[in-house]
Amino acid sequence: MNKSVILAIACFICVASAALIKIPPEANYHFTELVSTLSYPLETHDVTTEDGYILTYFRIQAKNSQIRNGLPVVLLNHGLLDSSDSFVVNNEEQAAGFLLANAGFDVWFANNRGNRHCLRHTHLDSSNADSAFWDFSWQEMSELDLPAGLQYIAQYTGRKVNFLGHSEGSTIMFAALARRDPVVLQYLDKFIALAPAVFLQHSTSLLVQVGGWIKAGTILKFFDSLLHRKKFGFQSDLARKLGESLCVVALPICIERVKLLSDADTSVDNVKRFPITVGHFPAGTSVQNIYYWSEMFNQKDFKKYDYGKEGNMQRYGTPTPPVYDLGQITEPIYMFVGEYDHLASPADTATLRGKLTGSSKVEYRRYALGHGSFIWGLNVAEYVNDAIAILNS
Repeated sequence: MNKSVILAIACFICVASAALIKIPPEANYHFTELVSTLSYPLETHDVTTEDGYILTYFRIQAKNSQIRNGLPVVLLNHGLLDSSDSFVVNNEEQAAGFLLANAGFDVWFANNRGNRHCLRHTHLDSSNADSAFWDFSWQEMSELDLPAGLQYIAQYTGRKVNFLGHSEGSTIMFAALARRDPVVLQYLDKFIALAPAVFLQHSTSLLVQVGGWIKAGTILKFFDSLLHRKKFGFQSDLARKLGESLCVVALPICIERVKLLSDADTSVDNVKRFPITVGHFPAGTSVQNIYYWSEMFNQKDFKKYDYGKEGNMQRYGTPTPPVYDLGQITEPIYMFVGEYDHLASPADTATLRGKLTGSSKVEYRRYALGHGSFIWGLNVAEYVNDAIAILNS
């Protein structure tokens, strides 16, 4: 029996019995519930960008404590189609957010524009799928969201901000440092890049390879323009619950999906937690952002968004998008990469390492992890302990 037949049968069983399947309640918890039920003190903050996006940031500290200023500050920034939930969705003893909080850090969680926690704007309506609200990519996250978040946290706490970015979370920081963003340079302390996604030409993810080969981003952008839908990766409550149910009754299928996308060896992942993690991912973004990532799979340069010749001339003054000069980065860079990373492969992270010619220090550490394993791995504590040692140095 081939995999497609097995998948069809599993989906039928899932749909037919969804009402009877016991889904772990954490699968549908809001971020605030994930942390408050475990007795972590919590604050919610609104960060408004120059262009009007209202970003929801969360803040926690050690279990059974009260939030106070004066502690070293860490900002965790999630990856593509993800949210702040990713850093607290694993088992408590393996969730990066909880580990850092219990190590004595003032832990903040970013949410990039357009995910499930960031659908507010001062004047644009995100509920309209064709709204100008959705006209953004990670370039705006780097140029507008990141500086706004760092400045807000630094001014609120009186401390510089250590930054741990996972995947796209690291991408936006590399771009900001390469363009020498003055706000980022003013408020940033240390930068640790988790599974850094900058160059993707050697990605071994089957879904990424096929998507790049068929120009999936361009196709998606074309059809969505016909359907007038600019947002991507949002599921209905029913679809999400069906996904959660599928992971309960047919966990091997969920595991295979992760293998296809991001983690070559899922034995290092907390697969028993997948019925919960699938309730928090995907968390949404824009079609424009997906298109940008699709183009990155097909190009050798790390460059700005391509608006087409005319659009590029209007925005950049050149017919092609400018390239980010990674050699301009002078700050110490700490790269944590996964041996089993299907997306940001060791070959591509090595390319990134070689481009950081101006950095005063580049530490390159490899872990027995996949791309998603930095979030839902069985041994997240190993790299977090290394991060803590760096942050305390």
